[in-house]
Amino acid sequence: MSSREKSIRREYSAVYSQFDSPLIQKIRSEAFEEDIGQHSWIIAKDLREYLEWLALSTTDQILDFGCGPAGPLTYVVSQTGVKAIGVDINATALASAQNRVWTMGLSERIELKNVTEEVTPPFKDDCFDAVISIDVVMHLPDRTQTFCELWRMLAPGGRFLFTDACIVNGALSDEDIRVRSHYGISHFVPHDFNESALASVGFTLEKKEQHSDGLIAICSGRWQAREKYKKELITEFGETTFEHEQAYLKKLVELYSQKKLLRYAYLVKKQ
Repeated sequence: MSSREKSIRREYSAVYSQFDSPLIQKIRSEAFEEDIGQHSWIIAKDLREYLEWLALSTTDQILDFGCGPAGPLTYVVSQTGVKAIGVDINATALASAQNRVWTMGLSERIELKNVTEEVTPPFKDDCFDAVISIDVVMHLPDRTQTFCELWRMLAPGGRFLFTDACIVNGALSDEDIRVRSHYGISHFVPHDFNESALASVGFTLEKKEQHSDGLIAICSGRWQAREKYKKELITEFGETTFEHEQAYLKKLVELYSQKKLLRYAYLVKKQ
C-alpha cells in the first residue's frame, strides 16, 4: 500500500472515529436538510431519485461499494426491503456502520465486509442485481479495473449507480486541487472519461445527470453549522483542524458554484 493510500485511510479514520459523537450528530442534523447518516455529498432527495432509477424489488441483492458509515445504505434497505452487502476499506467507518445497522434493526438484511484495494472483492460472478457507490470512484487509482470487477459481479440486466464529484469543467490551480484533495488521494477526470471507461468493460449508459447543487448545499450547511459550534469543535479537535475544515468547505462551495468542478450521477446497465 502506498503512503498516499495510507494517508486517505488515516484522514477518513479521523472523521469516522467521531461520526456518532453527540456534537457531530448535532452538526449533521443542522447542516443537512434531511440527515440520513451520510458523510458523502448526497442529499436525501437525490437518493430517493436514484431509487426510482434503480427500480429495486424486495427480492434483489445489492452491493454498496464503499459504504462508509452506511447512512445511504441503511436508507436504501429500509425504503426498499432489499438485502444488501456493504464493503469498505476503513475499519472505523465499518464500526460506525455496524452500530447503525444494529440500531435500525437491519442486521438480517445488511452484511458488512472489510476489504482492501489489494484484494479482489470476494464475490461470485453475476451475484448482485444492483451496485451503488456514492462519491467513491474519484478515490480509485484505476477505476476502469473496478468497473470491470463490478460488471463481473452484476447479474445480466443489473444496474450500477454511482456518483463522481471530481469532473473537471474549468481551469484549476494547484491550490484548488490541493484543497479539494483534503481527504487524501483524488483523481480528477474530464467529461466523458467515465463513459469511455464504462463502455470499455461492457456497460451501457442509461442516465447521466449533474448533481452539484446538493454538494454546494451540504458544504454551505456544514460550514454554517460548524461556525455555530466553533468553540466546541476547537475544544474537541483543535483550532488548526477546525480552520482547515472550514477552508476546505468554503473552497468547495467556490469551485462547484463557479462550475470549475462538477458532480455527476451515472446509471449504467449490464446487458
